[in-house]
Amino acid sequence: MDLESQIAKSAEWMAGAMPLLNGIRFETTNRRRVAVALLHLSVEHQTGIHVLVDNGVIGSAFALIRPQFETFVCGAWYHRCASDKEVSVFIQGAEPPPISQLISALENLEAFDGKLLSSVKDSAWRNLCDFTHGGTTQVKARVTADEIASNYKHEHIGGILQSSTALSLLASVEIASVIEVSGLAVKLKTLHARLYE
Repeated sequence: MDLESQIAKSAEWMAGAMPLLNGIRFETTNRRRVAVALLHLSVEHQTGIHVLVDNGVIGSAFALIRPQFETFVCGAWYHRCASDKEVSVFIQGAEPPPISQLISALENLEAFDGKLLSSVKDSAWRNLCDFTHGGTTQVKARVTADEIASNYKHEHIGGILQSSTALSLLASVEIASVIEVSGLAVKLKTLHARLYE
């Protein structure tokens, strides 16, 4: 699929998903507030990636995919796995446990037992870190033989848009689980399937 089609699909996802999520009221607790805030940030990162790609700021778009993945994992973990004390100390400024520990805990649950998170971590983590921290992957994508220029391949840019939208779907469905809004997850999954399947 060409890059313009991927940009159009990403835009259509945002136009459909955002009205379903933004402004929803729910009964709050510390756990729910933390989880929803992190998951909503993951969804917002998809918007950031889209806007950056649409404006040709490709390296910065790639840099956001790791934070998008991490905020999804953290949000799901605070929702499903964290103790009340871990939620409280996070609110007070403590760091969450390492991502591998969060993924391991999540994948012990039926909702995540397909091992998708550990598969992504195992196969892509090094590149995700390179994108975010300016590693060799970012360097190779912007230096040609005789000039400095953004040199990202269209299929890679389209792939990051599609991956980001899939992460946005996961985060949105997890928000629906946290706030227990009947039918929201089905609407989100139906929208994504119409665009991507």
